[in-house]
Amino acid sequence: TAMFRGLVAQGIPAAKAAALSHLPPLGYIFAAFLGDNPLKSLLGPAVLSHMPAAQAAKLTSRSFFPHLIGPSFVDGLSLILIVAIVMSVIAAVAQAFSGGKYVHEDAESRAQKAQIGVPHVVSPVDGDGVVSGGVPRSATTPVGDAGSSGGPIL
Repeated sequence: TAMFRGLVAQGIPAAKAAALSHLPPLGYIFAAFLGDNPLKSLLGPAVLSHMPAAQAAKLTSRSFFPHLIGPSFVDGLSLILIVAIVMSVIAAVAQAFSGGKYVHEDAESRAQKAQIGVPHVVSPVDGDGVVSGGVPRSATTPVGDAGSSGGPIL
């Protein structure tokens, strides 16, 4: 990983670099967003005291850690955004081909609408599955009524 390679390149022992590179990234990414460099506490005085002062100062500076994790973070963020864009385009295309608006209505919702005085609109498809001109009929017109013109009652 980028963290392992970057730490080893700065003189951190491979075992310690491997241990740090396997830590969950959420904590140290949050620390980087706050402008903190968690390497000072993660490496500890045992590792930092065995390094030249200039190198230890570089590792614990405010700019080293963000530059260490930055490329991996940008790659992951780019991948996530590309996947989100692709999924949005697929959803838009699916919506464009989905047809008209569908509103599920069951007996309970019809009863509630009847209580508050909302007229019931029957589907433009008769009980036998034949489209009746695409004009919704009022609930007061029985489906399949011989005298029905197929249009709403005015």
